[in-house]
Amino acid sequence: MFPILPLLRYVSSTKEKKRCFYSPRSTNLNGTRREMRKQIHTLDGGKISELERLGFESFDFLSLEEGKEGDTEKMEEMKKGLENLHLSYFLAGSNITCTNTFQVNLHSLRERNISIERGNEILDTYIDIAYNSVQRFRDIRRNKNSFIKWKKCRSKSVNDHLIHFQKVRTALNVVHPNDIFNVSEYMLEFDLIDRENRKVMEKIRRSNEYCVSFSNGPYNSAFRDFSEYSGVLQKNKGPDPSERKKKRNVHTYDIEVNIPSINKHGVGAAIPRCKVHLQHSNRSMIQMTPRSGMKSKEKCNWLRNWKLFNYGIEYYIDVSDMEVISNCKLKLECFTRNREKLHFFSLTTSSNVREIFTFYNFLKYYGNNFRNSVIINIFCNDIYHIGCSIYSFFDIICILLYLDAHNKYIYAIGLNCVNIEYVYDIFLPFKKYLCPYKNINVNMYRSENQEFDSIMKTVLNDLNKNRYIYDVNLFCSPNKSLQRVTYDYNTNHVNFETTSKKINHVYNYLERWIDLGINGFGGCCYYNPYDISLIDYKLSSIFSGGTN
Repeated sequence: MFPILPLLRYVSSTKEKKRCFYSPRSTNLNGTRREMRKQIHTLDGGKISELERLGFESFDFLSLEEGKEGDTEKMEEMKKGLENLHLSYFLAGSNITCTNTFQVNLHSLRERNISIERGNEILDTYIDIAYNSVQRFRDIRRNKNSFIKWKKCRSKSVNDHLIHFQKVRTALNVVHPNDIFNVSEYMLEFDLIDRENRKVMEKIRRSNEYCVSFSNGPYNSAFRDFSEYSGVLQKNKGPDPSERKKKRNVHTYDIEVNIPSINKHGVGAAIPRCKVHLQHSNRSMIQMTPRSGMKSKEKCNWLRNWKLFNYGIEYYIDVSDMEVISNCKLKLECFTRNREKLHFFSLTTSSNVREIFTFYNFLKYYGNNFRNSVIINIFCNDIYHIGCSIYSFFDIICILLYLDAHNKYIYAIGLNCVNIEYVYDIFLPFKKYLCPYKNINVNMYRSENQEFDSIMKTVLNDLNKNRYIYDVNLFCSPNKSLQRVTYDYNTNHVNFETTSKKINHVYNYLERWIDLGINGFGGCCYYNPYDISLIDYKLSSIFSGGTN
């Protein structure tokens, strides 16, 4: 197992503590708190499911074998088709689109015998495709009267809106030949609900910035066995478990998070420093250090009582820490290289806590390139837990934002590909326990994980309470049909339990989610441009500011 260890780091004074953890963006010049006004973001929909619907042979088509007869012409057609898909999401009302890089990582490159240099070219090309769609959309907004007229003239019904959207796409020649769409049949799939006497919300404006987010799936998303949902590895299963264990223990690291411990009296407990860590006296809030030998572990056996996580990397097994770290660096360097074209760096459908913290740890080596630019989208398999782990979404996100209070890397926290019925309950603790008032009773919250109780008291005490509601954005892109994921240990199979409830569309949940503080709305698997257009239509009716 690979624990994350909390190391004591006291702040010498109250004044210094405020400097470390108080959000400058949520304070006035005199130091008093002020309400942050967030904007509403409309996110895009699915890529894998949509490209499959349009007849693409492979989601990551740029990684296919090259050199076959006719491949060049076919490849250009697929690039154009993907660019039109990005553009269609913008036309539908999205202001953020994700690159088609979810499954491109070191494993996918090695599996296809693709060099790192060629892999970087593939990543750059996917980024260029998304960026070109933004440029085309901006040109359309400036020059195409049919689009401008459609956006300004609100349709009388959802049916009319979708029909007009379809006509606009056709007029702009961005409809794929396989994109056969019938509005009447589509509307039969849902029961769309509108509240009567709905209050128009005037305080929140919709974002008018059009952005590209660099999408990065979990490392094992490239295994294509859906283990990013279950947290269970199926890659390279061998008959001898000892061999897998032997390989797993090569190049292991400890992830150390500097969080003071609180004893039963609510007072910070002084923990002696371990000798092997003295060289990091000016350490950052989080760091990864190579694990030392058994002799060093014995010297520091007092740390066993202060483990923050005992999570390991369950779905890596035969993947070393160094391989995961190398993949993180590949992705972070790609973002830095394309910084002028990208607005956000997105972790998508993340379910492994260790990998999330590994990515976060390496952000500090890239200066200000990631400041206010990171979106962490997590998959939860119920209303509490990340993936199929024992760790709650609320606990882990609070710790991440505690670490981020000074760095300000994180722009948004999101849920991705989750059961739509879980969303409200997953985000509810952020409003329940982190309201923007100073008299918060920290003792109201109890983590179901005993290891977290004292840690969470520290986090909730020291965090700037305003940060969650008025500073960090909350995004949601649910799956259209997923109920929950189960893993069969006998057959090593990931099972998807699905639902066909007609009300399970983001359209029907918008008001309730907005009241909760969520301000980014999109879709994951099986959400297409028409679904996003529905979301845009509903948002336009909710906010008096109109469409983007």
